[in-house]
Amino acid sequence: MKRSEGTLEVIKSGFYGSIQDLGRFGYAHWGIPAAGAMDEQSYLLANHLLQNAPNDACLELTLIGGEFQFHHPTTIVITGAPVNIQVNGQTYPINHVIDIKAGELLRLSPVKKGCRIYLGIYGGFQTEEVLGSKSWYAGITQNTKLEKGMSLPYQSVPQKRTAPHAKVAMDDALFEDEVLEVYRGAEAAEMDEQRFEQLLAGEFYLSAKQNRMGIQLEEKFENSLSEILTAPVYPGTVQLTPGGKLMILMKDAQVTGGYPRILQLSPQAISCLSQKKQGDKVRFTLIDEW
Repeated sequence: MKRSEGTLEVIKSGFYGSIQDLGRFGYAHWGIPAAGAMDEQSYLLANHLLQNAPNDACLELTLIGGEFQFHHPTTIVITGAPVNIQVNGQTYPINHVIDIKAGELLRLSPVKKGCRIYLGIYGGFQTEEVLGSKSWYAGITQNTKLEKGMSLPYQSVPQKRTAPHAKVAMDDALFEDEVLEVYRGAEAAEMDEQRFEQLLAGEFYLSAKQNRMGIQLEEKFENSLSEILTAPVYPGTVQLTPGGKLMILMKDAQVTGGYPRILQLSPQAISCLSQKKQGDKVRFTLIDEW
């Protein structure tokens, strides 16, 4: 099939959007975070439905969708948090592959539940690749946040694809489940076992202090642990601050930290947490073995 370069114009950018793939790896020794899609599960679903490569870049949108005009024909899919999807006034369901004609306008409403939306496009967005990844990150890529008037390149498909279009039912567990699966963190062994059990039995609410770097929980948890020497941290690491706040690191987090690492979220739990917003409740459940 013949391909040429197409462009998506950002008419309304929404609250916060960025280009993301699976992330940037192998540069932690330079202090460069992994970045990548916050909800990896929904991101991978978008590429799967489009028959893309798993690492093809998608547009990640937070809370508010936006409006986008396609200047060349292509094929898209919307996954992640449920939203109203309209292309030139015609409504489509989420997780449904849609053929786009040149000039058509995509409108995405604010989320109905959840937090993050993924706009996947055939062949992935053809934005700049830096250090093996297209994921936007301040100081690494030229762009860091979606802005009105931006043009995002993609591979134009000048005719309707002949492959059958798939759609899948939404997995509500990603948005409804309050339980986050975790492993014991590196400093968990220094906690009194009774206190550790209290941590697992507790209920916590997401605070307003959250972004792609990390999410702070509202409740304080008594901290009797000493700060540690700077040590590696990863997306999903749960740190306990001297003031007793629980901070869960996310995809844009730093690569080292000096607070005790008491838990580590599973990849599935990171996806689940990324679909939570301020005021949502979470609990931890321990996975016994690494």
